[in-house]
Amino acid sequence: MKRPPLWKITRELKRPLQQITQLPSRLGSLLLGRWYYDTILARKIRCAEGAIPAGPQPAVYLIFPSQGLQESHFIALRYLIDSGFAPVVVSNIPLGDADRQRLIEVCWLCIERPNFGYDFGGYRDGLLTARTRLKRIDRLVLLNDSSWFPLPGAGDWLAAAEALNADFAAAACNYGHPRVEAEHFRSINWAYSTANRNFQYCSFALMLSGGLMADPEFIKFWKRFPLTNNKKFIVRRGETGLTQWVMAHGFSHRAVLKTADLDQRLAQLPPDEIRQVAEETVIFGRPSLAALKARLLSNGAPAEDYLSFILTAVATQGVSYTLPAYLHAEEGFAFLKKSPCWLTQDGSDITLRFAAGLKGEAGQVFAAEARQLRQSRAADFPPALD
Repeated sequence: MKRPPLWKITRELKRPLQQITQLPSRLGSLLLGRWYYDTILARKIRCAEGAIPAGPQPAVYLIFPSQGLQESHFIALRYLIDSGFAPVVVSNIPLGDADRQRLIEVCWLCIERPNFGYDFGGYRDGLLTARTRLKRIDRLVLLNDSSWFPLPGAGDWLAAAEALNADFAAAACNYGHPRVEAEHFRSINWAYSTANRNFQYCSFALMLSGGLMADPEFIKFWKRFPLTNNKKFIVRRGETGLTQWVMAHGFSHRAVLKTADLDQRLAQLPPDEIRQVAEETVIFGRPSLAALKARLLSNGAPAEDYLSFILTAVATQGVSYTLPAYLHAEEGFAFLKKSPCWLTQDGSDITLRFAAGLKGEAGQVFAAEARQLRQSRAADFPPALD
């Protein structure tokens, strides 16, 4: 029997000790975090009325403009307004007077809040505020600025999500297939299912129906959401918890991006194209997957191996991070995740090359911001080629 690699053994040995040492602070945060926020921190919330009139289609747009407002924020907001939505901008950091004034011109509400609870803390404030102020909600959108959108040449996500006619519509979903270790990549047998225990709809783009927003138990989910600054817990109780709640309560749910038949669609590509998809696959935080990718591309491999590698990467990391170029070209995917710009050099190179190929003024904006993110957050990477 093959022994697991040393890095994996070390990781598993460290995990129980880390969990024990973090237990007191975690318990305090989980037990008192929501009370602390609602009773004390919420007093610091600042809410300003904007120039866009209220309407039955609010769009909560969560931002974290640590480097100031970017032009991509306004591209996203104009898209929402042009699509008939009333933006509720929620900033997880204080805004300067000039930035606040710029936002007020393109939103219904501009909320500044203490950064507690990460994305779901911000979503919670935006969603509950919209519900309190509106007599009727036909649909509500949750979006954040972890992605550039809408990408030039992509489909209209808002229209596609509405066309699904689901109570809970997402741009994409993750972890519908059990994770496969890199050394066993050839054994993957694609069987993507919402029944997988880790399955989740991605929270960076969600559309909620009026029926879901009118359900008292759904609102109770948000009011009782356990706010904490433990990011792993927020992901587990946020993305995964929200997904599981919707499914457990019988609401219809779908994603615009279809992942269940990804294996079949990839298998139809010619060998040179499947190799290109493998080359453009973004890997981060998975040394064994990165090493596998390098080995396959260096030595050459049959199309079946490239396919198995790609599916293994998607099963492990989620589709929206992993296949930006393929999803845009073949599926019209409208989002490009930002974090690969600084997580690994290879992933950054792939992301910047893809962004550089986007057309039009928006494409130039996204590409310039991608280069700036690499420069500011990954200064040890070589300068990006224009």
